[in-house]
Amino acid sequence: MPDDSLVHYEVEPNYAGWTLAAYVAEKLKRPLPGDRLDRLLRGRSLVHAERELLPDTKIWPGLRFALRKRSPGDSWEPPGIPVVYEDDALLVVDKPAGLAIHPTARYHQTTLTWALAQRHRNAGGQKPDPAHRLDRETSGLVACGRTPIHTRRLKAAFASRQVGKAYLALVEGAPAEDRFAIDLPLVVGGGRVKVKVRVDPAGAPSSTSCEVIERYEGVTMLRCVPRTGRQHQIRAHLAAIGHPVCGDRDYGGGDCGRRLGLERQFLHSAQVMFSHPFSGEQVVCESKPPVDLRRALDVVKREPVSGGPDGD
Repeated sequence: MPDDSLVHYEVEPNYAGWTLAAYVAEKLKRPLPGDRLDRLLRGRSLVHAERELLPDTKIWPGLRFALRKRSPGDSWEPPGIPVVYEDDALLVVDKPAGLAIHPTARYHQTTLTWALAQRHRNAGGQKPDPAHRLDRETSGLVACGRTPIHTRRLKAAFASRQVGKAYLALVEGAPAEDRFAIDLPLVVGGGRVKVKVRVDPAGAPSSTSCEVIERYEGVTMLRCVPRTGRQHQIRAHLAAIGHPVCGDRDYGGGDCGRRLGLERQFLHSAQVMFSHPFSGEQVVCESKPPVDLRRALDVVKREPVSGGPDGD
């Protein structure tokens, strides 16, 4: 099936000797500033299988290449990505909400992998890649390897559960206990939203540990530690026990989110802990909730609840 996101080109004889940048600038219906065109041709938008093409590459008749169309969710500028930890092998960054990890049908360029590629494009063969997933609307820490071998080693650590992760979640209601575990099998699909997960006895075993951090009027702040790494695990588990994440439109927290002025779910990857896969050093990284979540907290803190789940 042809890829409708690509625009294909074949260089005509009269353009022999032109640079790639000059040719593309000539062909684009809407001219781009030089710096944007340069990023376009150095990024993942340029698709070519024969040899590497750069903006100043001299082109030849018959050369075929394609440019990926700008997707509805894309912006031309790579977002700023705060770095929390880095060394020669690893990179831990603080991903902003709204940024997808990998390219999708809607987001080709506005992704963490693209932003990292732009940041390290002159770093001598480095190709930083995330070693785990984080939902697009979830903010916080993402651990990456600087090269494919570093990423593979870090992914193996995640797969063998040698990496600890903790999330902050503001949820609807008041859990009955201050510490509790959710052990419910999850399966993907079966509803209007294809990527949504649900509890199903035939699903994959899934476990999340939760601890109450603070109780407020009608909502509770939790520290959640996923013991398994299923898609949407924390969000689906909390919704299944009647405490959906505030602002989570897919899992029932939309009304709470609107009341607090949230435009996304209140879920933040606040801590990552692991033994360095090369040096063995213990690495602990932490991130505070960003400004949109702090504003929502300011709303709920106006009416704090001093008692336990029953208000006594």
